[in-house]
Amino acid sequence: MISRKALGVVLIVSMAPMVSSVMAAKGFSYSFVDAGYQYTSGDPENLKVGLVNASFGIFDYVALRAGFQRGKIEDYPPSEARNGDDPDFTEYQAGVRGHYPLMKKKLDVFGTGTWFYNSINSNSSGVSSISDAGGLFDVGVRFQATKKWELDAAVEYRTGDYDGTFGVVESIYKITKKLSISLNTRQNSDIQKYFGGLRLDF
Repeated sequence: MISRKALGVVLIVSMAPMVSSVMAAKGFSYSFVDAGYQYTSGDPENLKVGLVNASFGIFDYVALRAGFQRGKIEDYPPSEARNGDDPDFTEYQAGVRGHYPLMKKKLDVFGTGTWFYNSINSNSSGVSSISDAGGLFDVGVRFQATKKWELDAAVEYRTGDYDGTFGVVESIYKITKKLSISLNTRQNSDIQKYFGGLRLDF
């Protein structure tokens, strides 16, 4: 059930802050929450979700990750095959990121392994509720371009029904010491994702 699969994410979110402030490494922050809106352009369906992603820097070179997203899938399946509202989409994520400074406070390299579980639920005739699970794996860099602006780049591979390799670019601009504007995109030949939101460091 979804409630059981979500338990691991809830435990990470509830327990990690207890040690993150003590054990986190100096330099780039790995204890933060991103919250915002993501639009996915696919073929033929599009996906609109609100999401929350959290990172907890529990050791010098290790951070725990957790995520949740929920929204609607447009044109799934094609409109002529369904009768009713767009189906709901829900996804849970939990993972671990390793990171290492190449240039102190200027350039970090990282690698991440993340488990995900998602479901599509609909009350519309002609649409069956389905679920999918798999992994997300990425390698990339975080670059402090200026005092307030961070630019990140990565290559990400996703397994499951929507498997594929994505190029990822992320921009973080500080508004205050703890609050930033967060923008990113994930691109491949079939699927394009665009995220906009806020990052809160803690």
